[in-house]
Amino acid sequence: MSDKTWGNLPIPNIYKELKGEFIEFDEDNEKLTCKFPVQEKYFNPMNTTLGGIIDSWMDVTMGPLSFLLGELVVTKTFKAKFIKPVNSSSKFVTAVAWRDSVSENESVYKAELYLENGNLAAISEGIFVQPKNTEPFT
Repeated sequence: MSDKTWGNLPIPNIYKELKGEFIEFDEDNEKLTCKFPVQEKYFNPMNTTLGGIIDSWMDVTMGPLSFLLGELVVTKTFKAKFIKPVNSSSKFVTAVAWRDSVSENESVYKAELYLENGNLAAISEGIFVQPKNTEPFT
């Protein structure tokens, strides 16, 4: 994977660690779809992916989407609901994120995480805001 994709979109280091793959950017519907391999190193002793990794798959789909939509924002709050476990029966998961609303002070993004078989594994919502102190991307 190169350091950048889709023009000047910076790829977060965690996205590289998670081995994410950009699948589709739908600008008209403000939606981004990404695919991630399910790696054994993210399992707890019960053969289930850690909740923080599940959160990361959804958050690192929301973040690039915000950039693609022209926002330079960071996650202020994030909440998730886990519906089905992600374990070794899935080789990959797919995260679909969209911008739900935008105001002067914040944007609300939502995401759904799907197992390889198409079952919904988790849902999330994040509030994104402009950081007070930012350094430009390089």
